Amino acid sequence: MTQSPMTRRTLFALGAPAALVALAACSSGSSNSGSSSSASGSSSSNASSSSSASSAPSGGASGSASAEGEASASGSASASGDSAKITATKAGERDDAGYHLNTPKQGAPTVTLYTDYQCPYCAKAEPAYEKVAKDLEGTMNVTVRNMPLSSHKNAVPAAQAVQAAELQGKHLEMANKLFQTQDSWKGITDKQTELRGLFLSYAQEFGLDTEKFKTDLVDPKTLELIKGDFEYGHKIGVKGTPQFVVNDKPLENVDSSTSAEDMAKEFKKAAGLS
Repeated sequence: MTQSPMTRRTLFALGAPAALVALAACSSGSSNSGSSSSASGSSSSNASSSSSASSAPSGGASGSASAEGEASASGSASASGDSAKITATKAGERDDAGYHLNTPKQGAPTVTLYTDYQCPYCAKAEPAYEKVAKDLEGTMNVTVRNMPLSSHKNAVPAAQAVQAAELQGKHLEMANKLFQTQDSWKGITDKQTELRGLFLSYAQEFGLDTEKFKTDLVDPKTLELIKGDFEYGHKIGVKGTPQFVVNDKPLENVDSSTSAEDMAKEFKKAAGLS
């Protein structure tokens, strides 16, 4: 299929040690020069061309997506795709390949979605990708990793909330809740109290241990995992969100407008399965 113009949020600057590296938009066709750099609630296929990301997410409890200098990657960023060590044994677990949406299979090709929970195009892509995970059960490992854009100021704390929920088995519940309620939290500036309080209310809604959730939300290991995903994505050439990657190779012909059926076909084709 032919990719629609600008169907991803684009990273215009990804950090590298001591320098910023400019990256072109992850699409064919012209950009929408009038678009705002902040995410809207729309699921339109036209993405902003002015979104950006810095060297890595930072900020800990504050959740700011901006970073200065080079951030260290966690062990979770050490491998992906062909080189990933699959240690998860069931859907809903995480290992070097990412968070597994279907049952992990040793030796199977891996498709990974790099996502930003404040990106409306990621929200649009999520339902189809979850369906693909079921359709490719036993054929391909279907995983998710973090790629918060610096133009989305609450993307990092949102990713922290998903990871904190994941530690209690509620990754998908939190991820989908954040996608569904983007307009409610994307503009919140009080990250310490208001934003964290909202995410805590979601945790309560899912029946999570709220004390553990609060602890995990600000745990440095949570941020390191997100940074690790971001840096590995940068390393393999991820240029926007949502970005689909098969065995560490970004696909340019699959985006938020792609149907689940076509996604599965393209993933299998890229993996050499069809």
